[in-house]
Amino acid sequence: MKSIDWLSLTRLKMSRVLGIVAVVVFAFACSDGSEDVAGPPADASAKKNNALNGNTNGNCESKEEDYALQVYNDGTYWKYTITLAPGAKAVSHFIIDLNNCPDPTSEVAIANFQWAKVNGVNWLLSSSEGDGTGCNVSTDNIVKFDNLPEAQVYVIEFNLDHVFGNVLLTTGWLKAGCSCHVLEDINGPCCG
Repeated sequence: MKSIDWLSLTRLKMSRVLGIVAVVVFAFACSDGSEDVAGPPADASAKKNNALNGNTNGNCESKEEDYALQVYNDGTYWKYTITLAPGAKAVSHFIIDLNNCPDPTSEVAIANFQWAKVNGVNWLLSSSEGDGTGCNVSTDNIVKFDNLPEAQVYVIEFNLDHVFGNVLLTTGWLKAGCSCHVLEDINGPCCG
């Protein structure tokens, strides 16, 4: 018959068992069940989409006066510089109304864009407002710079395929947080 001494709890065995139980209890007691937040930060558009969906800490609105816009044009080259005031919400997208020409047959269209950049990075453009922006864009001829990264200054540049003869006032939309600001009377390309 085999000995069952290994089943008896000695002082040494008891302290080992209690030590293991204490470590396990401590490990689970310190866990709040949340996921690890370490790692790369969430991208700016995801944060902004959370704001749109109401998944914020309560204050997702931005103020129009927190955003200064400068426009520069040199022939086919255009540059829109958006500078944020300290503490301003990041810009998620910027839209320009291209439907500002008195002669609709010669207005600028997204097809006239040779290239576009945001803060020096090549950018894909959209001719649609998309869903859930809250901007209420009132025209169907736009160019949208979407999913902008977080920055203090946004330099939005593009080159058109030819010189458009006039610079006329148009409308822009700037989305920041859950607010969409209408930028009336900004310079835009017009009439090819």
